[in-house]
Amino acid sequence: MKNLLKLLRRFRTDERGTSTLEFILVATTFLTGFFWVFESGLILTKKVMLERALDMTVRELRLHSSPTFTHDYIKARICKEALLLDDCEDNLLLELEVLDLSAGFTTPFSCVDKEKDITPVTTWEPGQRNEIVYMRACVVVYPMLTGAMALFKDASEKGVPLVADTAFVNEPG
Repeated sequence: MKNLLKLLRRFRTDERGTSTLEFILVATTFLTGFFWVFESGLILTKKVMLERALDMTVRELRLHSSPTFTHDYIKARICKEALLLDDCEDNLLLELEVLDLSAGFTTPFSCVDKEKDITPVTTWEPGQRNEIVYMRACVVVYPMLTGAMALFKDASEKGVPLVADTAFVNEPG
């Protein structure tokens, strides 16, 4: 028992390795915060790229109305413009609907559920001339750090949904 007390007393007074312990505590906290900020910035950059790609595609759609503008063509154009989205063709979900001004647009967004391989049914109504058309694009991104998903309100264990939407008027022909 005396040897145990002597050993504990010696351990308590020994200060070797204390700076290493402090470094480990401070460095992991700092690096975790740094990577969260980096991850959040990357996700927000992907959202900006999705919004830009949607706006560029809708601008082309408005100016050059053509029967070649199908769902698949518009999806391909958005994916071509949005450079940072991984597996865009499979993950992007597009919705196009004529906007009724008296009722508004209250349909909640839906994204592709990659966990269950379910693609929600969405509407694709190009509308007639002089009608307001609402277009929404949704893609799920998967962060490198799972803790970073807590920073986004609609995040789930499946990923972070990025939603971009826009409205435009079908120009008279």
